[in-house]
Amino acid sequence: MAKRQEVPLNIPVTYGERMQSTGWTAPLGIAIISGVDEGVLQQVLSVVPNPAADVQQDSRVLSRIQAFDKFFTENGFRSPLGHQFEMVRRKGLPPGSALVQALLLAEMSTGLLMGAQDAAAIQGELVYDLAVDRETFKGMRGTVQCREGEIVLRDAEGIIASLFQGPDHRTRLAKSTKDVIFFVFAVPGIDAEQIREGTDTILALFKISAADLTAQTYECIRNGEIVR
Repeated sequence: MAKRQEVPLNIPVTYGERMQSTGWTAPLGIAIISGVDEGVLQQVLSVVPNPAADVQQDSRVLSRIQAFDKFFTENGFRSPLGHQFEMVRRKGLPPGSALVQALLLAEMSTGLLMGAQDAAAIQGELVYDLAVDRETFKGMRGTVQCREGEIVLRDAEGIIASLFQGPDHRTRLAKSTKDVIFFVFAVPGIDAEQIREGTDTILALFKISAADLTAQTYECIRNGEIVR
């Protein structure tokens, strides 16, 4: 069984000056899953009930999905969560990578938008920040151009993910990926306790299929001070 840690991560996390100036605590959950055995993970996922079919969870999960829908729409984008929830409700998890299935299962179980990327590809510290107008990064389908104030994650080499437009190409999940970093995102109306529920859900999925589990939730308060 994997060892679970509730300690600061070995990848430093800070908040950029522009994010600090918003006055929003911008909760962010991070879980690092090391030494993943995808075969074991696939076995675990095969017996997990479809969370989208649990009508008792619908009101809690759907209220969070609606919060993301509202925030995305206000900023000129469309949240993927609602469409994914209905797809999983009707058809179950799609075939493919066990890591991607685990990501989707965690999202549908909690109603929280998440991302999963190759932890070994992260360079230096992570900065949760706001993009400047027309700032770009290489996305999964080509160059992504950010809008002014778009919420992004950066490492030492550049933007690795946009809340609205998804992950970059450099840190994408690959067949060789063994160490995965999961991000659990918030929007206004989603608090740190709900983000911790997201990281707890991820850790539970990997507890017998990974060598090590580490999770942390961050908030930005008091002039940029990070609270864990």
